[in-house]
Amino acid sequence: MAAPPQKKPASNGRCRDGEPHVLLVPYPAQGHMLPLLDLAALLAARGLAVTIAATAGNAPLLQPLLAAWPSVGVTALPFPAATPLLPAGGGENTKDLPRHLFRPFMVSLAALRAPLLAWCRAQHQQGRSVTAVVSDFFTGWTQPLAAELGVPHVTFSPSCALHLAMSHSLWRHLPSRRRPGDAHEAVTFPEIPGSPCFPWRQLSGLFRQYVAGDEVSEAIRQLFLWNLDSACFVVNSFAALEAPYVVRPLPDLASKRVLAVGPLSDAVATSVDRGGKPAVAAASVAAWLNAFPDGSVVYVSFGTQHVLSPPQAASVADALARSSAAFVWAARPGTAVPDGFEAATASHGMVIRGWAPQVEILRHRAVGWFLTHCGWNSVLEAAAAGVAMLAWPMGADQFTDARLLAEAGVAVPVAEGADAVPDAGQMASAIAAAVGKGGKPVRERAAELGRKAAAAVAEGGSSRRDLEELVQMLTKVV
Repeated sequence: MAAPPQKKPASNGRCRDGEPHVLLVPYPAQGHMLPLLDLAALLAARGLAVTIAATAGNAPLLQPLLAAWPSVGVTALPFPAATPLLPAGGGENTKDLPRHLFRPFMVSLAALRAPLLAWCRAQHQQGRSVTAVVSDFFTGWTQPLAAELGVPHVTFSPSCALHLAMSHSLWRHLPSRRRPGDAHEAVTFPEIPGSPCFPWRQLSGLFRQYVAGDEVSEAIRQLFLWNLDSACFVVNSFAALEAPYVVRPLPDLASKRVLAVGPLSDAVATSVDRGGKPAVAAASVAAWLNAFPDGSVVYVSFGTQHVLSPPQAASVADALARSSAAFVWAARPGTAVPDGFEAATASHGMVIRGWAPQVEILRHRAVGWFLTHCGWNSVLEAAAAGVAMLAWPMGADQFTDARLLAEAGVAVPVAEGADAVPDAGQMASAIAAAVGKGGKPVRERAAELGRKAAAAVAEGGSSRRDLEELVQMLTKVV
């Protein structure tokens, strides 16, 4: 949906004083950065000058993605120096970090507040004052920064509204375990519509690792508490998928609007080049898919953060081979695809190593199912394409996402947990049933959800209206 600009955008991220100038602060992880960049493009298309704050190591990753939008600029900040929490040389993006450093990395980014505040003051001196701050919900330290500048702060969630509500509920109320060590102990959220209940093991890892009085734990809690003082919340979702949680997702904060503006990747699909990947890659996969009937192919991908262990990869390979279903498997680098598997399944399978044109694959008429870890960006891309899902949630917000898919009736569970090794026979049966007649009702509901996603970002749709409300709010503060 990228609408034509309503007024001429300023060039190179610059604006005259008195005009809207929005500062966007992403969290440096691919699943967080991409949707916020999509939002930046949509704001730029409506005439707002936008600057994205990033560390020097992340700034080059943004430039190619923003080349089409001259009103979007990037300011490069020095990465925080080594601290007792975060050793030097660990990388400036979560893709370069071992998992045990994710929490201290998140806390260490708060050291960017001082240089970013200095940059904002310099902009003011040059007649390009920042008029609003929009930041990822992992960067809550930007809320006091916005307060010091005297401008509104908006929290952006790259996850669903249900996960946003659960996260803030957990950090406000700090529910304790009655049975320490019991991963199945239930935690209920009575203040959220439907009173959802999750076993302890499915809660956010950030919260499950919380220890009262611990420096990192308390700093992370403060980040989320700061978010609650935002002027409003923006989620990369759409009302037809999770209406109850969009309408009333934050208990005790009835005055705070939650604007669902997604699926953002669908909204700007024709307007933003996500990194200059060669079109020939998508064309070659499409040519291979053209040989298969509608809805008969299973696309397999587990995102950019998780590498399947050798036993997990062997189980997936065995299940695909036993199911006899046609498939495209996007295997992340480091995934141990079993020797001989590709040759044995060459007649009906394709393995892609490294980058895969996921959106194009999901939108191909032959693809009817997606074996996925239920990462939110992947979920939205599948939903927008009208593709049903075989759900294997592994961590983070993925259990919440899988719940939403189950409520919508567009997914079939096949496994659970980052360390699980699914039974290959059971997974093969699930795949075979999905691509057969038994999976038809799920596919039909997925196709209907795809139509609703398209309607949400179209003229007059719920996400388009919420986006325009956000633009009006960001504009009238000037």
